[in-house]
Amino acid sequence: MNKSTAIRGCVQAAFREGARGSDRACVREGVRGSDRTCVRGIVRACVREGEAPSEPLRWPSVFFRKARTEPRPPFIDLPRPPFINLPRPPFSGLPRPPVVAQARPFLASWVLGLTLLMLFTSQSQADQWSFLRQAIDTSQPKLVKIFGAGVGRIESYGTGILVSAEGHILTTQGGILDGRQVRVLTADGVSHEASVLKRSRTRQLALLKIDAKTEDYFTLSANDVGQKGDWIVALSNAFRVADKDEALSVMMGIISLRTSMTAKLNSRDIAYEGDLVLIDAITSNPGAGGGAVVTSEGDLVGMIGKIINSSETNTRLNYAVPNATLYRFVKGLPDPVSDGSGQGKPAQEIAVVDWGIRIFRLGGKRDPAYVDRVVTGSPAAKAGIKPDDLIVSIAGEKIGNVRQFDQVIKQPPETPDQIVVVKRGRSLLRLTIRTMESNQ
Repeated sequence: MNKSTAIRGCVQAAFREGARGSDRACVREGVRGSDRTCVRGIVRACVREGEAPSEPLRWPSVFFRKARTEPRPPFIDLPRPPFINLPRPPFSGLPRPPVVAQARPFLASWVLGLTLLMLFTSQSQADQWSFLRQAIDTSQPKLVKIFGAGVGRIESYGTGILVSAEGHILTTQGGILDGRQVRVLTADGVSHEASVLKRSRTRQLALLKIDAKTEDYFTLSANDVGQKGDWIVALSNAFRVADKDEALSVMMGIISLRTSMTAKLNSRDIAYEGDLVLIDAITSNPGAGGGAVVTSEGDLVGMIGKIINSSETNTRLNYAVPNATLYRFVKGLPDPVSDGSGQGKPAQEIAVVDWGIRIFRLGGKRDPAYVDRVVTGSPAAKAGIKPDDLIVSIAGEKIGNVRQFDQVIKQPPETPDQIVVVKRGRSLLRLTIRTMESNQ
């Protein structure tokens, strides 16, 4: 092997290491990469070993020409995907098929018929419930909004129903009537001061009166109104939805059952005792007590009763005090109480007349019966009884202490006028309390 062949072998070996086309600059500078041997350095190493060429070797041009002469890889020209030209829908630009053209009049008549059917159906439904609208419109002027005392969870608002043309109002018994003033708003938004005439502890009823003529009122009946399954409408000021001349809230339901019940708050206090009408409507809401339950003709079925909540089941009873019970309470007639055998027996306590006298009770029931305050507009206030008066006797019965006063005051009065003797200072006064209105 001559020297030229050896040098060429070294250069070819370097060339195979990677000194190709893209590395021409590296070859010219003598540096190829950061960690590879320089081509020029390989040639010089071969020369230093005694294998110097006999003639100058122009290695870069030789090998670059060799690199250019090597064939490049063939260019693969992939064919483009064929263009899919979808045809247009058959109905575009073409006449409609004869079947569709024939169906168009039928479809138009069918749509017209369906529209007319919906209109007639909605009109018939409106006519079906129009009787309730009439009952609501005739009942709204016969109800009033009541505002009085309220503390804690006791609401200061309620509802009442007018039962006479002289301004008599029925509502539920409660703390709302124990304030210094009871205010009543009629349907026209006019405010009136009301006085409590009497109350019923067992029925939780109260009879009020305002000094105004009321042309619209409910008629009380000695017979029951409404049968099981009849549609009813309940109107009340539940949740105080109205406080001026706004209309009261309305709820629809049916009469579920007529029965009697005795509900007690504790061993002494009675929540309700007597006949009632169970209704399928959620009427046991704050402020709803005293509202009206009427039939589709507008006749009074009963009055929404006071809230009765069961501590065992945590449920409330939706009921109404029957019209006949209201009639007997207003007229002062005996109200039979069911004993469970189907036969009625006279109630021991019919109606507690609220005279409007509030006795001072902090000392106990053995203390003298001093008047703490008098309810404004009550029979006692009209008779002239004042705070700090000492009750000496009522209707001829001596009153020695608070206990005797409670026993006498709970008994139904035999006559409308009751004689009350009070001691005011050093004087004894003989006053007449009118416990019943002459028109009742």
